Amino acid sequence: MTAFNVAGLLREPPGAVRQVRVRDHYVTLGPDVELAGPLDLDLRLQRTNRGVLVRGTVTAPLRRTCARCLDPYVDEVTVPISEEFLPSIDPESGAALARPAEDEEVQAIDAHHEIELDPILHDELLLTEPMHPLCRPDCPGLCSECGASLASGPHDHGSGEIDPRLAGLARFLDRGGD
Repeated sequence: MTAFNVAGLLREPPGAVRQVRVRDHYVTLGPDVELAGPLDLDLRLQRTNRGVLVRGTVTAPLRRTCARCLDPYVDEVTVPISEEFLPSIDPESGAALARPAEDEEVQAIDAHHEIELDPILHDELLLTEPMHPLCRPDCPGLCSECGASLASGPHDHGSGEIDPRLAGLARFLDRGGD
């Protein structure tokens, strides 16, 4: 779990800033975001007149599968984070705060004055998944006949047997198109 207590920051005036740097943080974000190692966070937590604004970057190694050769590979991604969090409890009185209807998409600071970043990290890292992930740009893929990897070297099947459905076409091509 990636959470930061912002009780002290909520008691400060707007404009107050906290720098947060997290290195080698292991976290599980769900089955659809597979981390290949720890992630690094460089964040700036800034007090606003409404709550706390979190901005920064997350760098994470993601495990992906190549769309051509089906081999797993690790893709190092860096994504920006910019999210506003509004308090649900007043830090001074402890009374529950009402949220305006237009702030539905804004995240909430929980009753313990903690910001939970795991859902945001999950969403941001999930959006980095390419449409066709490739282990390298010149990946040759798999053989269409046997399914073996073409990256393993020369791949020759010889002049295999002709499909009987195409035998008539083969005789036509042997005659030279007369």
